Amino acid sequence: MLKARLLLPFTIFLILGCTPKSDVRSITFSGLGTVLNVVYLGDEDTGVENEIKADTAAVEDDFSYYRPDSWISKLNKNAAKEPVAVPAHVCRLIRESLELGEQSGGYFDITYKSQGALWEDNKGTVPTDSELEGKKQFVGSDKVEADCEKNLVKFKYDGVKIDLGGVAKGYAIDRAGAILKKHKISDFIVNYGGDMLVCGKKNGKNWTIGIKNPENPQQMLKKIEFGSENECIGIATSGDYERFFTIDGKNYSHIMNPKTGKPVKNVHSVTVTGRNATITDLAATAAAVAIYDEAAVKKIMEKFAVKIYSLSGDERFLIDWQQ
Repeated sequence: MLKARLLLPFTIFLILGCTPKSDVRSITFSGLGTVLNVVYLGDEDTGVENEIKADTAAVEDDFSYYRPDSWISKLNKNAAKEPVAVPAHVCRLIRESLELGEQSGGYFDITYKSQGALWEDNKGTVPTDSELEGKKQFVGSDKVEADCEKNLVKFKYDGVKIDLGGVAKGYAIDRAGAILKKHKISDFIVNYGGDMLVCGKKNGKNWTIGIKNPENPQQMLKKIEFGSENECIGIATSGDYERFFTIDGKNYSHIMNPKTGKPVKNVHSVTVTGRNATITDLAATAAAVAIYDEAAVKKIMEKFAVKIYSLSGDERFLIDWQQ
């Protein structure tokens, strides 16, 4: 199972090669708390580019935990009091997230935020076990009802909070891909902060994605080629090498274990490939939480039909879970 003994975390990057620049279009913009990039082949189409930008901004407006007017904020404020009517796509993503979270064995759970918020709101101190235990009753997929025939969402208790940050970026990527396909653009990569949707080919050749050492750009751990006229592949990475928060001088991962209410430890990076970006975004988070439970990781691979590559532990070995 051990494929390399490299002592540094890895990241994903796109290898464009020497394809003529006139054939490759690229736009870069900001959103979802990161840098967003879309590469596509064909004639420049500013109308499509602007549609993607507007749609991605709309996803952030709808699903951001931190925006007071988002649907997530409205639900967290009101859904325990009475059912809240939401747009159909909001209801569908919430319901899908709940269902897929159950399939992950509970390693992904959008209701983790009731405990997770303590790490943000506790005025710079680590939450006590007693404080986390007091919020445990609000965590679990059974605490949220999503009736998508009526597009109503209801929380079981006052105190339940949801956060779709572990799936919304992948969802936005898939929507961007759908826009490109709608306009007959079939060869492209949507890359939002390192999470991607790879579709088609690059002038008849496979797209190549590299897993590299971020502190040594010349050191590549693995190359993965993708290319099919009729298929897209999602890619997502979760880990603590870029995103973390600090309390009393100690770094903590931004990835929370919904089973404990605490940040995961020694999970440097987990990369997942699968059938779309929504699935891989969610599965990368679940796998990062479950990474020290081999049976759980293999269950996630089976349930979501994904491939997993990880770096964890003190020695940071690269593990190809397919081997």
